[in-house]
Amino acid sequence: MYFSAFVFGAIIGSFLNSVLFRKNTGNSPLWGRSRCFSCGKKLSWLELVPILSFIIQKRRCGQCGSRISWQYPVVEILIAILAVLLNFKFSTRLPDGQVFNFQFWFYFTAFCSLFLIAAYDFRHKIIERHFLYIFGGFAVVNTVYRNIQISTYRYLDILAALGIFLFFYLLWRVSDGKWMGRGDADLVFFSAIFLGYPLSLFMLLGSFWIGALFGVVLLITSFGRITIKSEVPFGPFIAIALFIAWYFSDMLTFLYEFIYF
Repeated sequence: MYFSAFVFGAIIGSFLNSVLFRKNTGNSPLWGRSRCFSCGKKLSWLELVPILSFIIQKRRCGQCGSRISWQYPVVEILIAILAVLLNFKFSTRLPDGQVFNFQFWFYFTAFCSLFLIAAYDFRHKIIERHFLYIFGGFAVVNTVYRNIQISTYRYLDILAALGIFLFFYLLWRVSDGKWMGRGDADLVFFSAIFLGYPLSLFMLLGSFWIGALFGVVLLITSFGRITIKSEVPFGPFIAIALFIAWYFSDMLTFLYEFIYF
Protein backbone atom coordinates (compact mmCIF):
# COMPACT_ATOMS: atom_id res chain seq x y z
CA MET A 1 0.00 0.00 0.00
CA TYR A 2 2.64 2.53 1.04
CA PHE A 3 5.04 1.32 -1.64
CA SER A 4 2.39 2.01 -4.29
CA ALA A 5 1.89 5.49 -2.84
CA PHE A 6 5.65 6.12 -2.89
CA VAL A 7 5.98 5.06 -6.53
CA PHE A 8 2.95 7.12 -7.51
CA GLY A 9 4.34 10.17 -5.69
CA ALA A 10 7.75 9.78 -7.35
CA ILE A 11 6.11 9.73 -10.80
CA ILE A 12 4.12 12.87 -10.01
CA GLY A 13 7.31 14.44 -8.64
CA SER A 14 8.97 13.80 -12.00
CA PHE A 15 6.11 15.65 -13.70
CA LEU A 16 6.39 18.54 -11.25
CA ASN A 17 10.08 18.80 -12.08
CA SER A 18 9.11 19.24 -15.71
CA VAL A 19 6.67 21.99 -14.75
CA LEU A 20 9.28 23.79 -12.63
CA PHE A 21 12.03 23.63 -15.25
CA ARG A 22 9.80 24.62 -18.17
CA LYS A 23 7.73 27.32 -16.49
CA ASN A 24 8.21 30.72 -18.16
CA THR A 25 10.63 29.27 -20.73
CA GLY A 26 8.17 29.08 -23.63
CA ASN A 27 8.06 25.27 -23.48
CA SER A 28 4.89 23.47 -22.45
CA PRO A 29 5.21 21.28 -19.32
CA LEU A 30 2.48 19.01 -20.73
CA TRP A 31 3.69 18.43 -24.28
CA GLY A 32 6.99 17.62 -25.87
CA ARG A 33 9.70 15.10 -25.07
CA SER A 34 12.10 15.71 -22.22
CA ARG A 35 15.59 16.72 -23.33
CA CYS A 36 19.04 17.27 -21.89
CA PHE A 37 19.38 20.99 -21.22
CA SER A 38 23.00 20.97 -22.42
CA CYS A 39 23.07 18.93 -25.64
CA GLY A 40 19.35 18.73 -26.45
CA LYS A 41 19.28 14.92 -26.60
CA LYS A 42 15.77 13.45 -26.30
CA LEU A 43 15.61 11.27 -23.21
CA SER A 44 14.46 7.66 -23.43
CA TRP A 45 12.02 6.18 -20.92
CA LEU A 46 14.93 4.46 -19.15
CA GLU A 47 16.45 7.89 -18.52
CA LEU A 48 13.18 9.19 -17.07
CA VAL A 49 12.56 6.57 -14.36
CA PRO A 50 12.11 8.62 -11.17
CA ILE A 51 15.04 8.50 -8.71
CA LEU A 52 16.59 5.34 -10.20
CA SER A 53 17.67 6.90 -13.50
CA PHE A 54 19.53 9.62 -11.60
CA ILE A 55 21.44 6.97 -9.65
CA ILE A 56 22.10 4.68 -12.63
CA GLN A 57 23.40 7.55 -14.79
CA LYS A 58 25.60 8.76 -11.92
CA ARG A 59 24.18 12.25 -12.25
CA ARG A 60 25.41 12.72 -15.81
CA CYS A 61 23.86 12.88 -19.27
CA GLY A 62 24.64 9.70 -21.19
CA GLN A 63 25.57 11.65 -24.34
CA CYS A 64 27.36 14.85 -23.35
CA GLY A 65 28.32 14.02 -19.77
CA SER A 66 26.88 17.22 -18.31
CA ARG A 67 25.76 17.08 -14.70
CA ILE A 68 22.09 16.51 -13.91
CA SER A 69 20.57 18.78 -11.27
CA TRP A 70 19.99 17.39 -7.78
CA GLN A 71 16.55 18.95 -8.01
CA TYR A 72 15.27 15.92 -9.94
CA PRO A 73 15.65 13.23 -7.26
CA VAL A 74 14.99 15.64 -4.37
CA VAL A 75 11.60 16.71 -5.75
CA GLU A 76 10.68 13.13 -6.65
CA ILE A 77 11.53 11.88 -3.16
CA LEU A 78 9.71 14.74 -1.43
CA ILE A 79 6.50 14.21 -3.42
CA ALA A 80 6.78 10.45 -2.87
CA ILE A 81 7.01 11.07 0.89
CA LEU A 82 4.03 13.43 0.65
CA ALA A 83 1.96 10.69 -1.02
CA VAL A 84 2.93 8.19 1.69
CA LEU A 85 2.07 10.61 4.50
CA LEU A 86 -1.33 11.42 3.02
CA ASN A 87 -1.99 7.76 2.35
CA PHE A 88 -1.23 6.99 5.98
CA LYS A 89 -3.39 9.84 7.28
CA PHE A 90 -6.49 8.90 5.32
CA SER A 91 -6.20 5.11 5.02
CA THR A 92 -6.08 4.73 8.81
CA ARG A 93 -9.49 6.42 9.03
CA LEU A 94 -11.17 3.90 6.73
CA PRO A 95 -12.29 0.54 8.16
CA ASP A 96 -11.65 -1.35 4.93
CA GLY A 97 -8.18 0.08 4.42
CA GLN A 98 -9.18 1.85 1.21
CA VAL A 99 -6.48 4.06 -0.27
CA PHE A 100 -6.42 6.83 -2.86
CA ASN A 101 -9.86 8.05 -1.78
CA PHE A 102 -11.34 11.45 -2.63
CA GLN A 103 -9.69 13.16 0.33
CA PHE A 104 -6.32 11.80 -0.72
CA TRP A 105 -6.70 13.11 -4.27
CA PHE A 106 -7.93 16.52 -3.15
CA TYR A 107 -5.21 17.19 -0.60
CA PHE A 108 -2.45 15.57 -2.63
CA THR A 109 -3.24 17.86 -5.56
CA ALA A 110 -3.57 20.88 -3.25
CA PHE A 111 -0.21 20.25 -1.62
CA CYS A 112 1.43 19.61 -4.99
CA SER A 113 0.31 23.07 -6.09
CA LEU A 114 1.64 24.47 -2.81
CA PHE A 115 4.92 22.64 -3.41
CA LEU A 116 5.23 24.26 -6.84
CA ILE A 117 4.84 27.68 -5.21
CA ALA A 118 7.50 26.94 -2.60
CA ALA A 119 9.96 25.31 -5.02
CA TYR A 120 9.63 28.10 -7.59
CA ASP A 121 10.10 30.70 -4.87
CA PHE A 122 13.16 28.83 -3.61
CA ARG A 123 14.73 28.84 -7.09
CA HIS A 124 13.67 32.26 -8.37
CA LYS A 125 12.73 34.21 -5.21
CA ILE A 126 9.26 35.04 -6.49
CA ILE A 127 5.75 33.73 -5.80
CA GLU A 128 4.51 32.50 -9.19
CA ARG A 129 0.96 33.80 -9.70
CA HIS A 130 -0.41 30.87 -11.71
CA PHE A 131 0.63 28.37 -9.04
CA LEU A 132 -0.70 30.70 -6.34
CA TYR A 133 -4.16 30.96 -7.92
CA ILE A 134 -4.41 27.19 -8.31
CA PHE A 135 -3.65 26.72 -4.63
CA GLY A 136 -6.01 29.58 -3.81
CA GLY A 137 -8.81 27.65 -5.50
CA PHE A 138 -8.11 24.64 -3.31
CA ALA A 139 -8.03 26.90 -0.24
CA VAL A 140 -11.47 28.32 -1.01
CA VAL A 141 -12.96 24.87 -1.65
CA ASN A 142 -11.41 23.54 1.56
CA THR A 143 -12.78 26.33 3.74
CA VAL A 144 -16.26 26.01 2.19
CA TYR A 145 -16.24 22.24 2.76
CA ARG A 146 -14.99 22.68 6.32
CA ASN A 147 -17.77 25.13 7.17
CA ILE A 148 -20.45 23.00 5.49
CA GLN A 149 -19.47 20.15 7.79
CA ILE A 150 -20.15 22.24 10.90
CA SER A 151 -23.29 23.81 9.33
CA THR A 152 -22.17 27.36 10.05
CA TYR A 153 -19.57 29.86 8.93
CA ARG A 154 -16.80 30.72 11.34
CA TYR A 155 -16.04 34.38 10.79
CA LEU A 156 -12.84 33.95 12.79
CA ASP A 157 -11.44 32.03 9.80
CA ILE A 158 -11.66 35.01 7.46
CA LEU A 159 -10.78 37.55 10.17
CA ALA A 160 -7.63 35.63 11.08
CA ALA A 161 -6.69 35.33 7.39
CA LEU A 162 -7.17 39.06 6.84
CA GLY A 163 -5.19 39.89 9.98
CA ILE A 164 -2.28 37.67 8.97
CA PHE A 165 -2.37 39.08 5.43
CA LEU A 166 -2.30 42.64 6.79
CA PHE A 167 0.67 41.79 9.01
CA PHE A 168 2.69 40.47 6.05
CA TYR A 169 1.53 43.29 3.80
CA LEU A 170 2.74 45.90 6.30
CA LEU A 171 6.09 44.12 6.61
CA TRP A 172 6.43 44.37 2.84
CA ARG A 173 5.23 47.96 2.64
CA VAL A 174 7.27 49.35 5.56
CA SER A 175 10.48 47.62 4.48
CA ASP A 176 9.97 48.37 0.77
CA GLY A 177 10.26 44.66 0.06
CA LYS A 178 13.43 44.05 2.09
CA TRP A 179 11.80 42.09 4.93
CA MET A 180 9.05 40.34 3.02
CA GLY A 181 7.84 39.97 -0.56
CA ARG A 182 4.44 41.13 -1.77
CA GLY A 183 3.66 37.62 -2.97
CA ASP A 184 4.28 36.23 0.52
CA ALA A 185 1.31 38.24 1.80
CA ASP A 186 -0.95 36.67 -0.83
CA LEU A 187 0.38 33.19 -0.12
CA VAL A 188 -0.09 33.50 3.62
CA PHE A 189 -3.66 34.75 3.08
CA PHE A 190 -4.65 31.68 1.06
CA SER A 191 -2.75 29.48 3.51
CA ALA A 192 -4.74 30.92 6.42
CA ILE A 193 -7.98 30.44 4.47
CA PHE A 194 -6.98 26.84 3.78
CA LEU A 195 -6.32 26.08 7.45
CA GLY A 196 -8.90 28.19 9.23
CA TYR A 197 -8.65 29.45 12.80
CA PRO A 198 -6.77 28.62 15.07
CA LEU A 199 -4.46 26.53 12.85
CA SER A 200 -3.57 29.65 10.84
CA LEU A 201 -1.96 31.07 14.00
CA PHE A 202 0.22 27.99 14.37
CA MET A 203 1.15 28.33 10.70
CA LEU A 204 2.11 31.98 11.23
CA LEU A 205 4.32 31.26 14.24
CA GLY A 206 5.73 28.09 12.71
CA SER A 207 6.80 29.83 9.51
CA PHE A 208 8.93 32.32 11.47
CA TRP A 209 10.39 29.64 13.72
CA ILE A 210 11.31 27.44 10.76
CA GLY A 211 12.70 30.46 8.90
CA ALA A 212 14.79 31.50 11.90
CA LEU A 213 16.17 27.98 12.34
CA PHE A 214 16.99 27.71 8.64
CA GLY A 215 18.68 31.12 8.74
CA VAL A 216 20.89 30.16 11.68
CA VAL A 217 21.92 26.89 10.03
CA LEU A 218 22.61 28.71 6.76
CA LEU A 219 24.78 31.34 8.47
CA ILE A 220 26.79 28.67 10.25
CA THR A 221 27.32 26.40 7.25
CA SER A 222 27.87 29.01 4.52
CA PHE A 223 31.26 30.13 5.91
CA GLY A 224 30.61 33.79 5.22
CA ARG A 225 29.12 33.43 1.74
CA ILE A 226 25.69 34.24 3.18
CA THR A 227 25.18 37.04 5.69
CA ILE A 228 22.24 38.29 7.74
CA LYS A 229 21.49 40.75 4.90
CA SER A 230 21.23 38.02 2.24
CA GLU A 231 17.83 37.54 0.60
CA VAL A 232 16.12 34.28 1.58
CA PRO A 233 12.72 33.33 0.06
CA PHE A 234 10.02 32.98 2.72
CA GLY A 235 7.48 31.00 0.68
CA PRO A 236 9.00 27.58 1.51
CA PHE A 237 8.74 28.29 5.25
CA ILE A 238 5.06 29.20 4.90
CA ALA A 239 4.44 25.99 2.95
CA ILE A 240 6.24 23.79 5.48
CA ALA A 241 4.46 25.40 8.42
CA LEU A 242 1.09 25.05 6.68
CA PHE A 243 1.60 21.34 6.04
CA ILE A 244 2.72 20.67 9.61
CA ALA A 245 -0.24 22.60 11.04
CA TRP A 246 -2.67 20.77 8.76
CA TYR A 247 -1.18 17.29 9.26
CA PHE A 248 -1.16 17.60 13.05
CA SER A 249 -4.37 19.65 13.17
CA ASP A 250 -6.09 17.48 15.78
CA MET A 251 -3.19 17.71 18.20
CA LEU A 252 -2.68 21.45 17.69
CA THR A 253 -6.39 22.22 18.03
CA PHE A 254 -6.51 20.23 21.27
CA LEU A 255 -3.44 22.13 22.52
CA TYR A 256 -5.06 25.48 21.67
CA GLU A 257 -8.30 24.59 23.45
CA PHE A 258 -6.41 23.25 26.46
CA ILE A 259 -4.42 26.47 26.83
CA TYR A 260 -7.19 28.99 26.23
CA PHE A 261 -10.24 27.16 27.47
